Amino acid sequence: MVAGTLLSDRYRVEERLAGGGMGSVYAAIDERLGRRVAVKVLKEGLADDPRFVERFRREARAAGALSHPNVAGVYDFAEDAGRHYMVMELAQGRDLSWVLREEGPLSPERSARVGAQIARALAHAHAAGVVHRDIKPANVIVGESDRVKVTDFGIARAVGDSSLTATGSMLGTAHYISPEQASGSEVGPRSDIYSLGIVVYEMLTGTLPYTGDSAIAVAMRHVAEEVPAPSALNPQVPSSLDAFVARATAKNSQDRFADADAMATALEEALGSTAEGATAVMGAGVIAPTAAMGGPGATQEMSQTVWPIPGERWDPQRLGRRVVFFFAALAAIALLLLLLRLDNDGEQTAATLDPQEQQEPAVEEEPVVEEPEENAGSYVVSEDVIGADYREVEELFEEAGLDVTKEDVDNGDFPKDAVVATEPPPGTELQVGDAITLFVSTGESVEEDEDEEEDEEEGPPEHAKGKGPKDKDD
Repeated sequence: MVAGTLLSDRYRVEERLAGGGMGSVYAAIDERLGRRVAVKVLKEGLADDPRFVERFRREARAAGALSHPNVAGVYDFAEDAGRHYMVMELAQGRDLSWVLREEGPLSPERSARVGAQIARALAHAHAAGVVHRDIKPANVIVGESDRVKVTDFGIARAVGDSSLTATGSMLGTAHYISPEQASGSEVGPRSDIYSLGIVVYEMLTGTLPYTGDSAIAVAMRHVAEEVPAPSALNPQVPSSLDAFVARATAKNSQDRFADADAMATALEEALGSTAEGATAVMGAGVIAPTAAMGGPGATQEMSQTVWPIPGERWDPQRLGRRVVFFFAALAAIALLLLLLRLDNDGEQTAATLDPQEQQEPAVEEEPVVEEPEENAGSYVVSEDVIGADYREVEELFEEAGLDVTKEDVDNGDFPKDAVVATEPPPGTELQVGDAITLFVSTGESVEEDEDEEEDEEEGPPEHAKGKGPKDKDD
């Protein structure tokens, strides 16, 4: 929709302010009353469903009955040329999501101040029977002196009741969704309390408690995992706000604050309302910017009021210290392991052997073929060949000029491929070109057959008897 478009002969569009899963928001002029307003035009996919339009009209009417300093008022709901739109108060300022992106974590005092105003807005809506269902930073406008306006009352309920939830509203709200919303249970005012607890956590830490690869994955973490203590990420967070987040985000809705008014009161107490320079309450829960809010002479300590934590899920300060010590220990261990690995790389490389080689006895300590000093060209077979790997012995004998043959024998006393005996035996002097036979173990035990008589002339040499030569295949 372009600037200058006139809706219902009354609202002239000026500029587009934002867009989201529900549609786009434009600044416009109400030419009948001469005031600036915000116009939210629904997406075509939503506006084409008559059931949704009817629900939306009914919820817009309920939201239009709300009148509170921290609620962006709803003025009108209409349709023009197939475009369904809602006319709302144009709240001055930036939405809280923009503030967090630009400024990072807010101070504990500022987080409590903004959170208390959101809670007061919710308390007013709940008293009128309106549950927001989509509390998140994008629906909170922060103006001058941190004056807060909560927007989109009624819209989330219409979407939640519609089959069009799958169009994408779940994706944008999964990070703030209550466990009962994620599990499909009945949603009530305490669902808004949970979502606000997550928003306060984000204000205090600058991040979300849960992330995931999909909206469903994040939603399931809301069901199954406890929200960490904010002080674990931001040591400046006092124990009173750790306890506040713990209670607001209890998995069982009955363990949360009884209502949004109690929630607002808890945050106001955390601001130090009983300390010197106590905050002044203006109107319906709007907190004045006094010294306790971070101005000149602002106190550096928050009230130490601690609310009961159902089941004593964690001690915030102790947990924060443990987390720091845990990660410090992990870092030290990782550094030590890295240094040890670098120091031992050379030794490990030199010591890395093939498993088979580690099991085989070395044959290189003494020569397996000795050349007599008095008679060059003659060789004496060493006793060290017995038990050595036949491949190495065979290679050495061939290099000495001997004619080597190999016979397999069954002998469980020697490992596979070890030399069991030689023919002629060790100690024999051989000349270049002489023949020598290596009897090599198969690694198997001899299976004696009393009915079978072996031919001694064809068997192994006398010194290898009992070793069981393995018959060759014809």
